[in-house]
Amino acid sequence: MNQKQIKTLMLSALALSLAACASGAPINTPSGWPEALFETPEKTQVLDSIASGCADRGLHVTNQTSTHVMCERTMDDLGGVFAQALLGNSYSTTPQMKIRFSAFQTGENVRVQAHPWVETQMALGQINRVDIKTGRTASDIQNFLTDLSRTFERTGTGTGTADASSLPGAKERQN
Repeated sequence: MNQKQIKTLMLSALALSLAACASGAPINTPSGWPEALFETPEKTQVLDSIASGCADRGLHVTNQTSTHVMCERTMDDLGGVFAQALLGNSYSTTPQMKIRFSAFQTGENVRVQAHPWVETQMALGQINRVDIKTGRTASDIQNFLTDLSRTFERTGTGTGTADASSLPGAKERQN
């Protein structure tokens, strides 16, 4: 094989890998984003439990207010290599996985929506971003929110002890 054939083969493998990562059914929620309804009027307690779940799995809690929690991690694994190839170039920053959990009151309950995305900054400051509404990452976040909302159903107060192993990056941290 010559150099051109090897490059073509590698690009084809990369394209297939990215297509496999991005494929998947959309999340079956009213918004199409991962979300859950918490049976409690305590929005602060829900957000604290989400922040704790992020921290338990090695994600950095970069911002928390009375309405949202922002979690992120540097994608320094194989997924980061693919994300950098898709979004950036050799001069761009290492891709970041970011998840914004937004909470709002709906009667006596709290509804939480998660908006995950991957971004990288180019050499001249431009931010390239891709939202994640399908695939394993979106499903993992949905499972995390569903599990956490169940702790509020059982106890009425929430314990913040839902299995956070489904959050992105958790599997790398457990090994």
